[in-house]
Amino acid sequence: MAETNSHFSKPSNEFKRKVKKLNTNGEKFNIDDIIDAIQTAIVEVVELEITTWVPESSEQLQEQQIAKPGNRMHTIINLIDGDINNEVGSQFVGSGPYTELREFHLSQIKESREIMQKNIESLQKLYGFFIEIMKSRKTSQQSPSRP
Repeated sequence: MAETNSHFSKPSNEFKRKVKKLNTNGEKFNIDDIIDAIQTAIVEVVELEITTWVPESSEQLQEQQIAKPGNRMHTIINLIDGDINNEVGSQFVGSGPYTELREFHLSQIKESREIMQKNIESLQKLYGFFIEIMKSRKTSQQSPSRP
């Protein structure tokens, strides 16, 4: 049984606090707070981690959630710097029993990168949308009212 864990950088406490603040007291959303939360999310989306691992037994799967180094392939991609770090366990190379899972791991990396790119693009669009709303509000507040 192979396990794959793909995850993006976990949201920080700061981002969680900002999002919770948006949902409190039934108040109207403050656009500045929404933009601030989106900015935080964009800044924090730095690393993508993909791990493919094979537990030695069903007991290992239940006892521990961390694979032994020889039984896993682990990739960390820094989306800002473009750095890619790979760890390939001994069981996945040469005549190891899990060599066929290398292609699976590579497909998970590709799929995760595509998902991440779409998520970043969505955040950028959302950010642009709220910036336009703010500009529109400032323009309407600055223009003199007509009788």
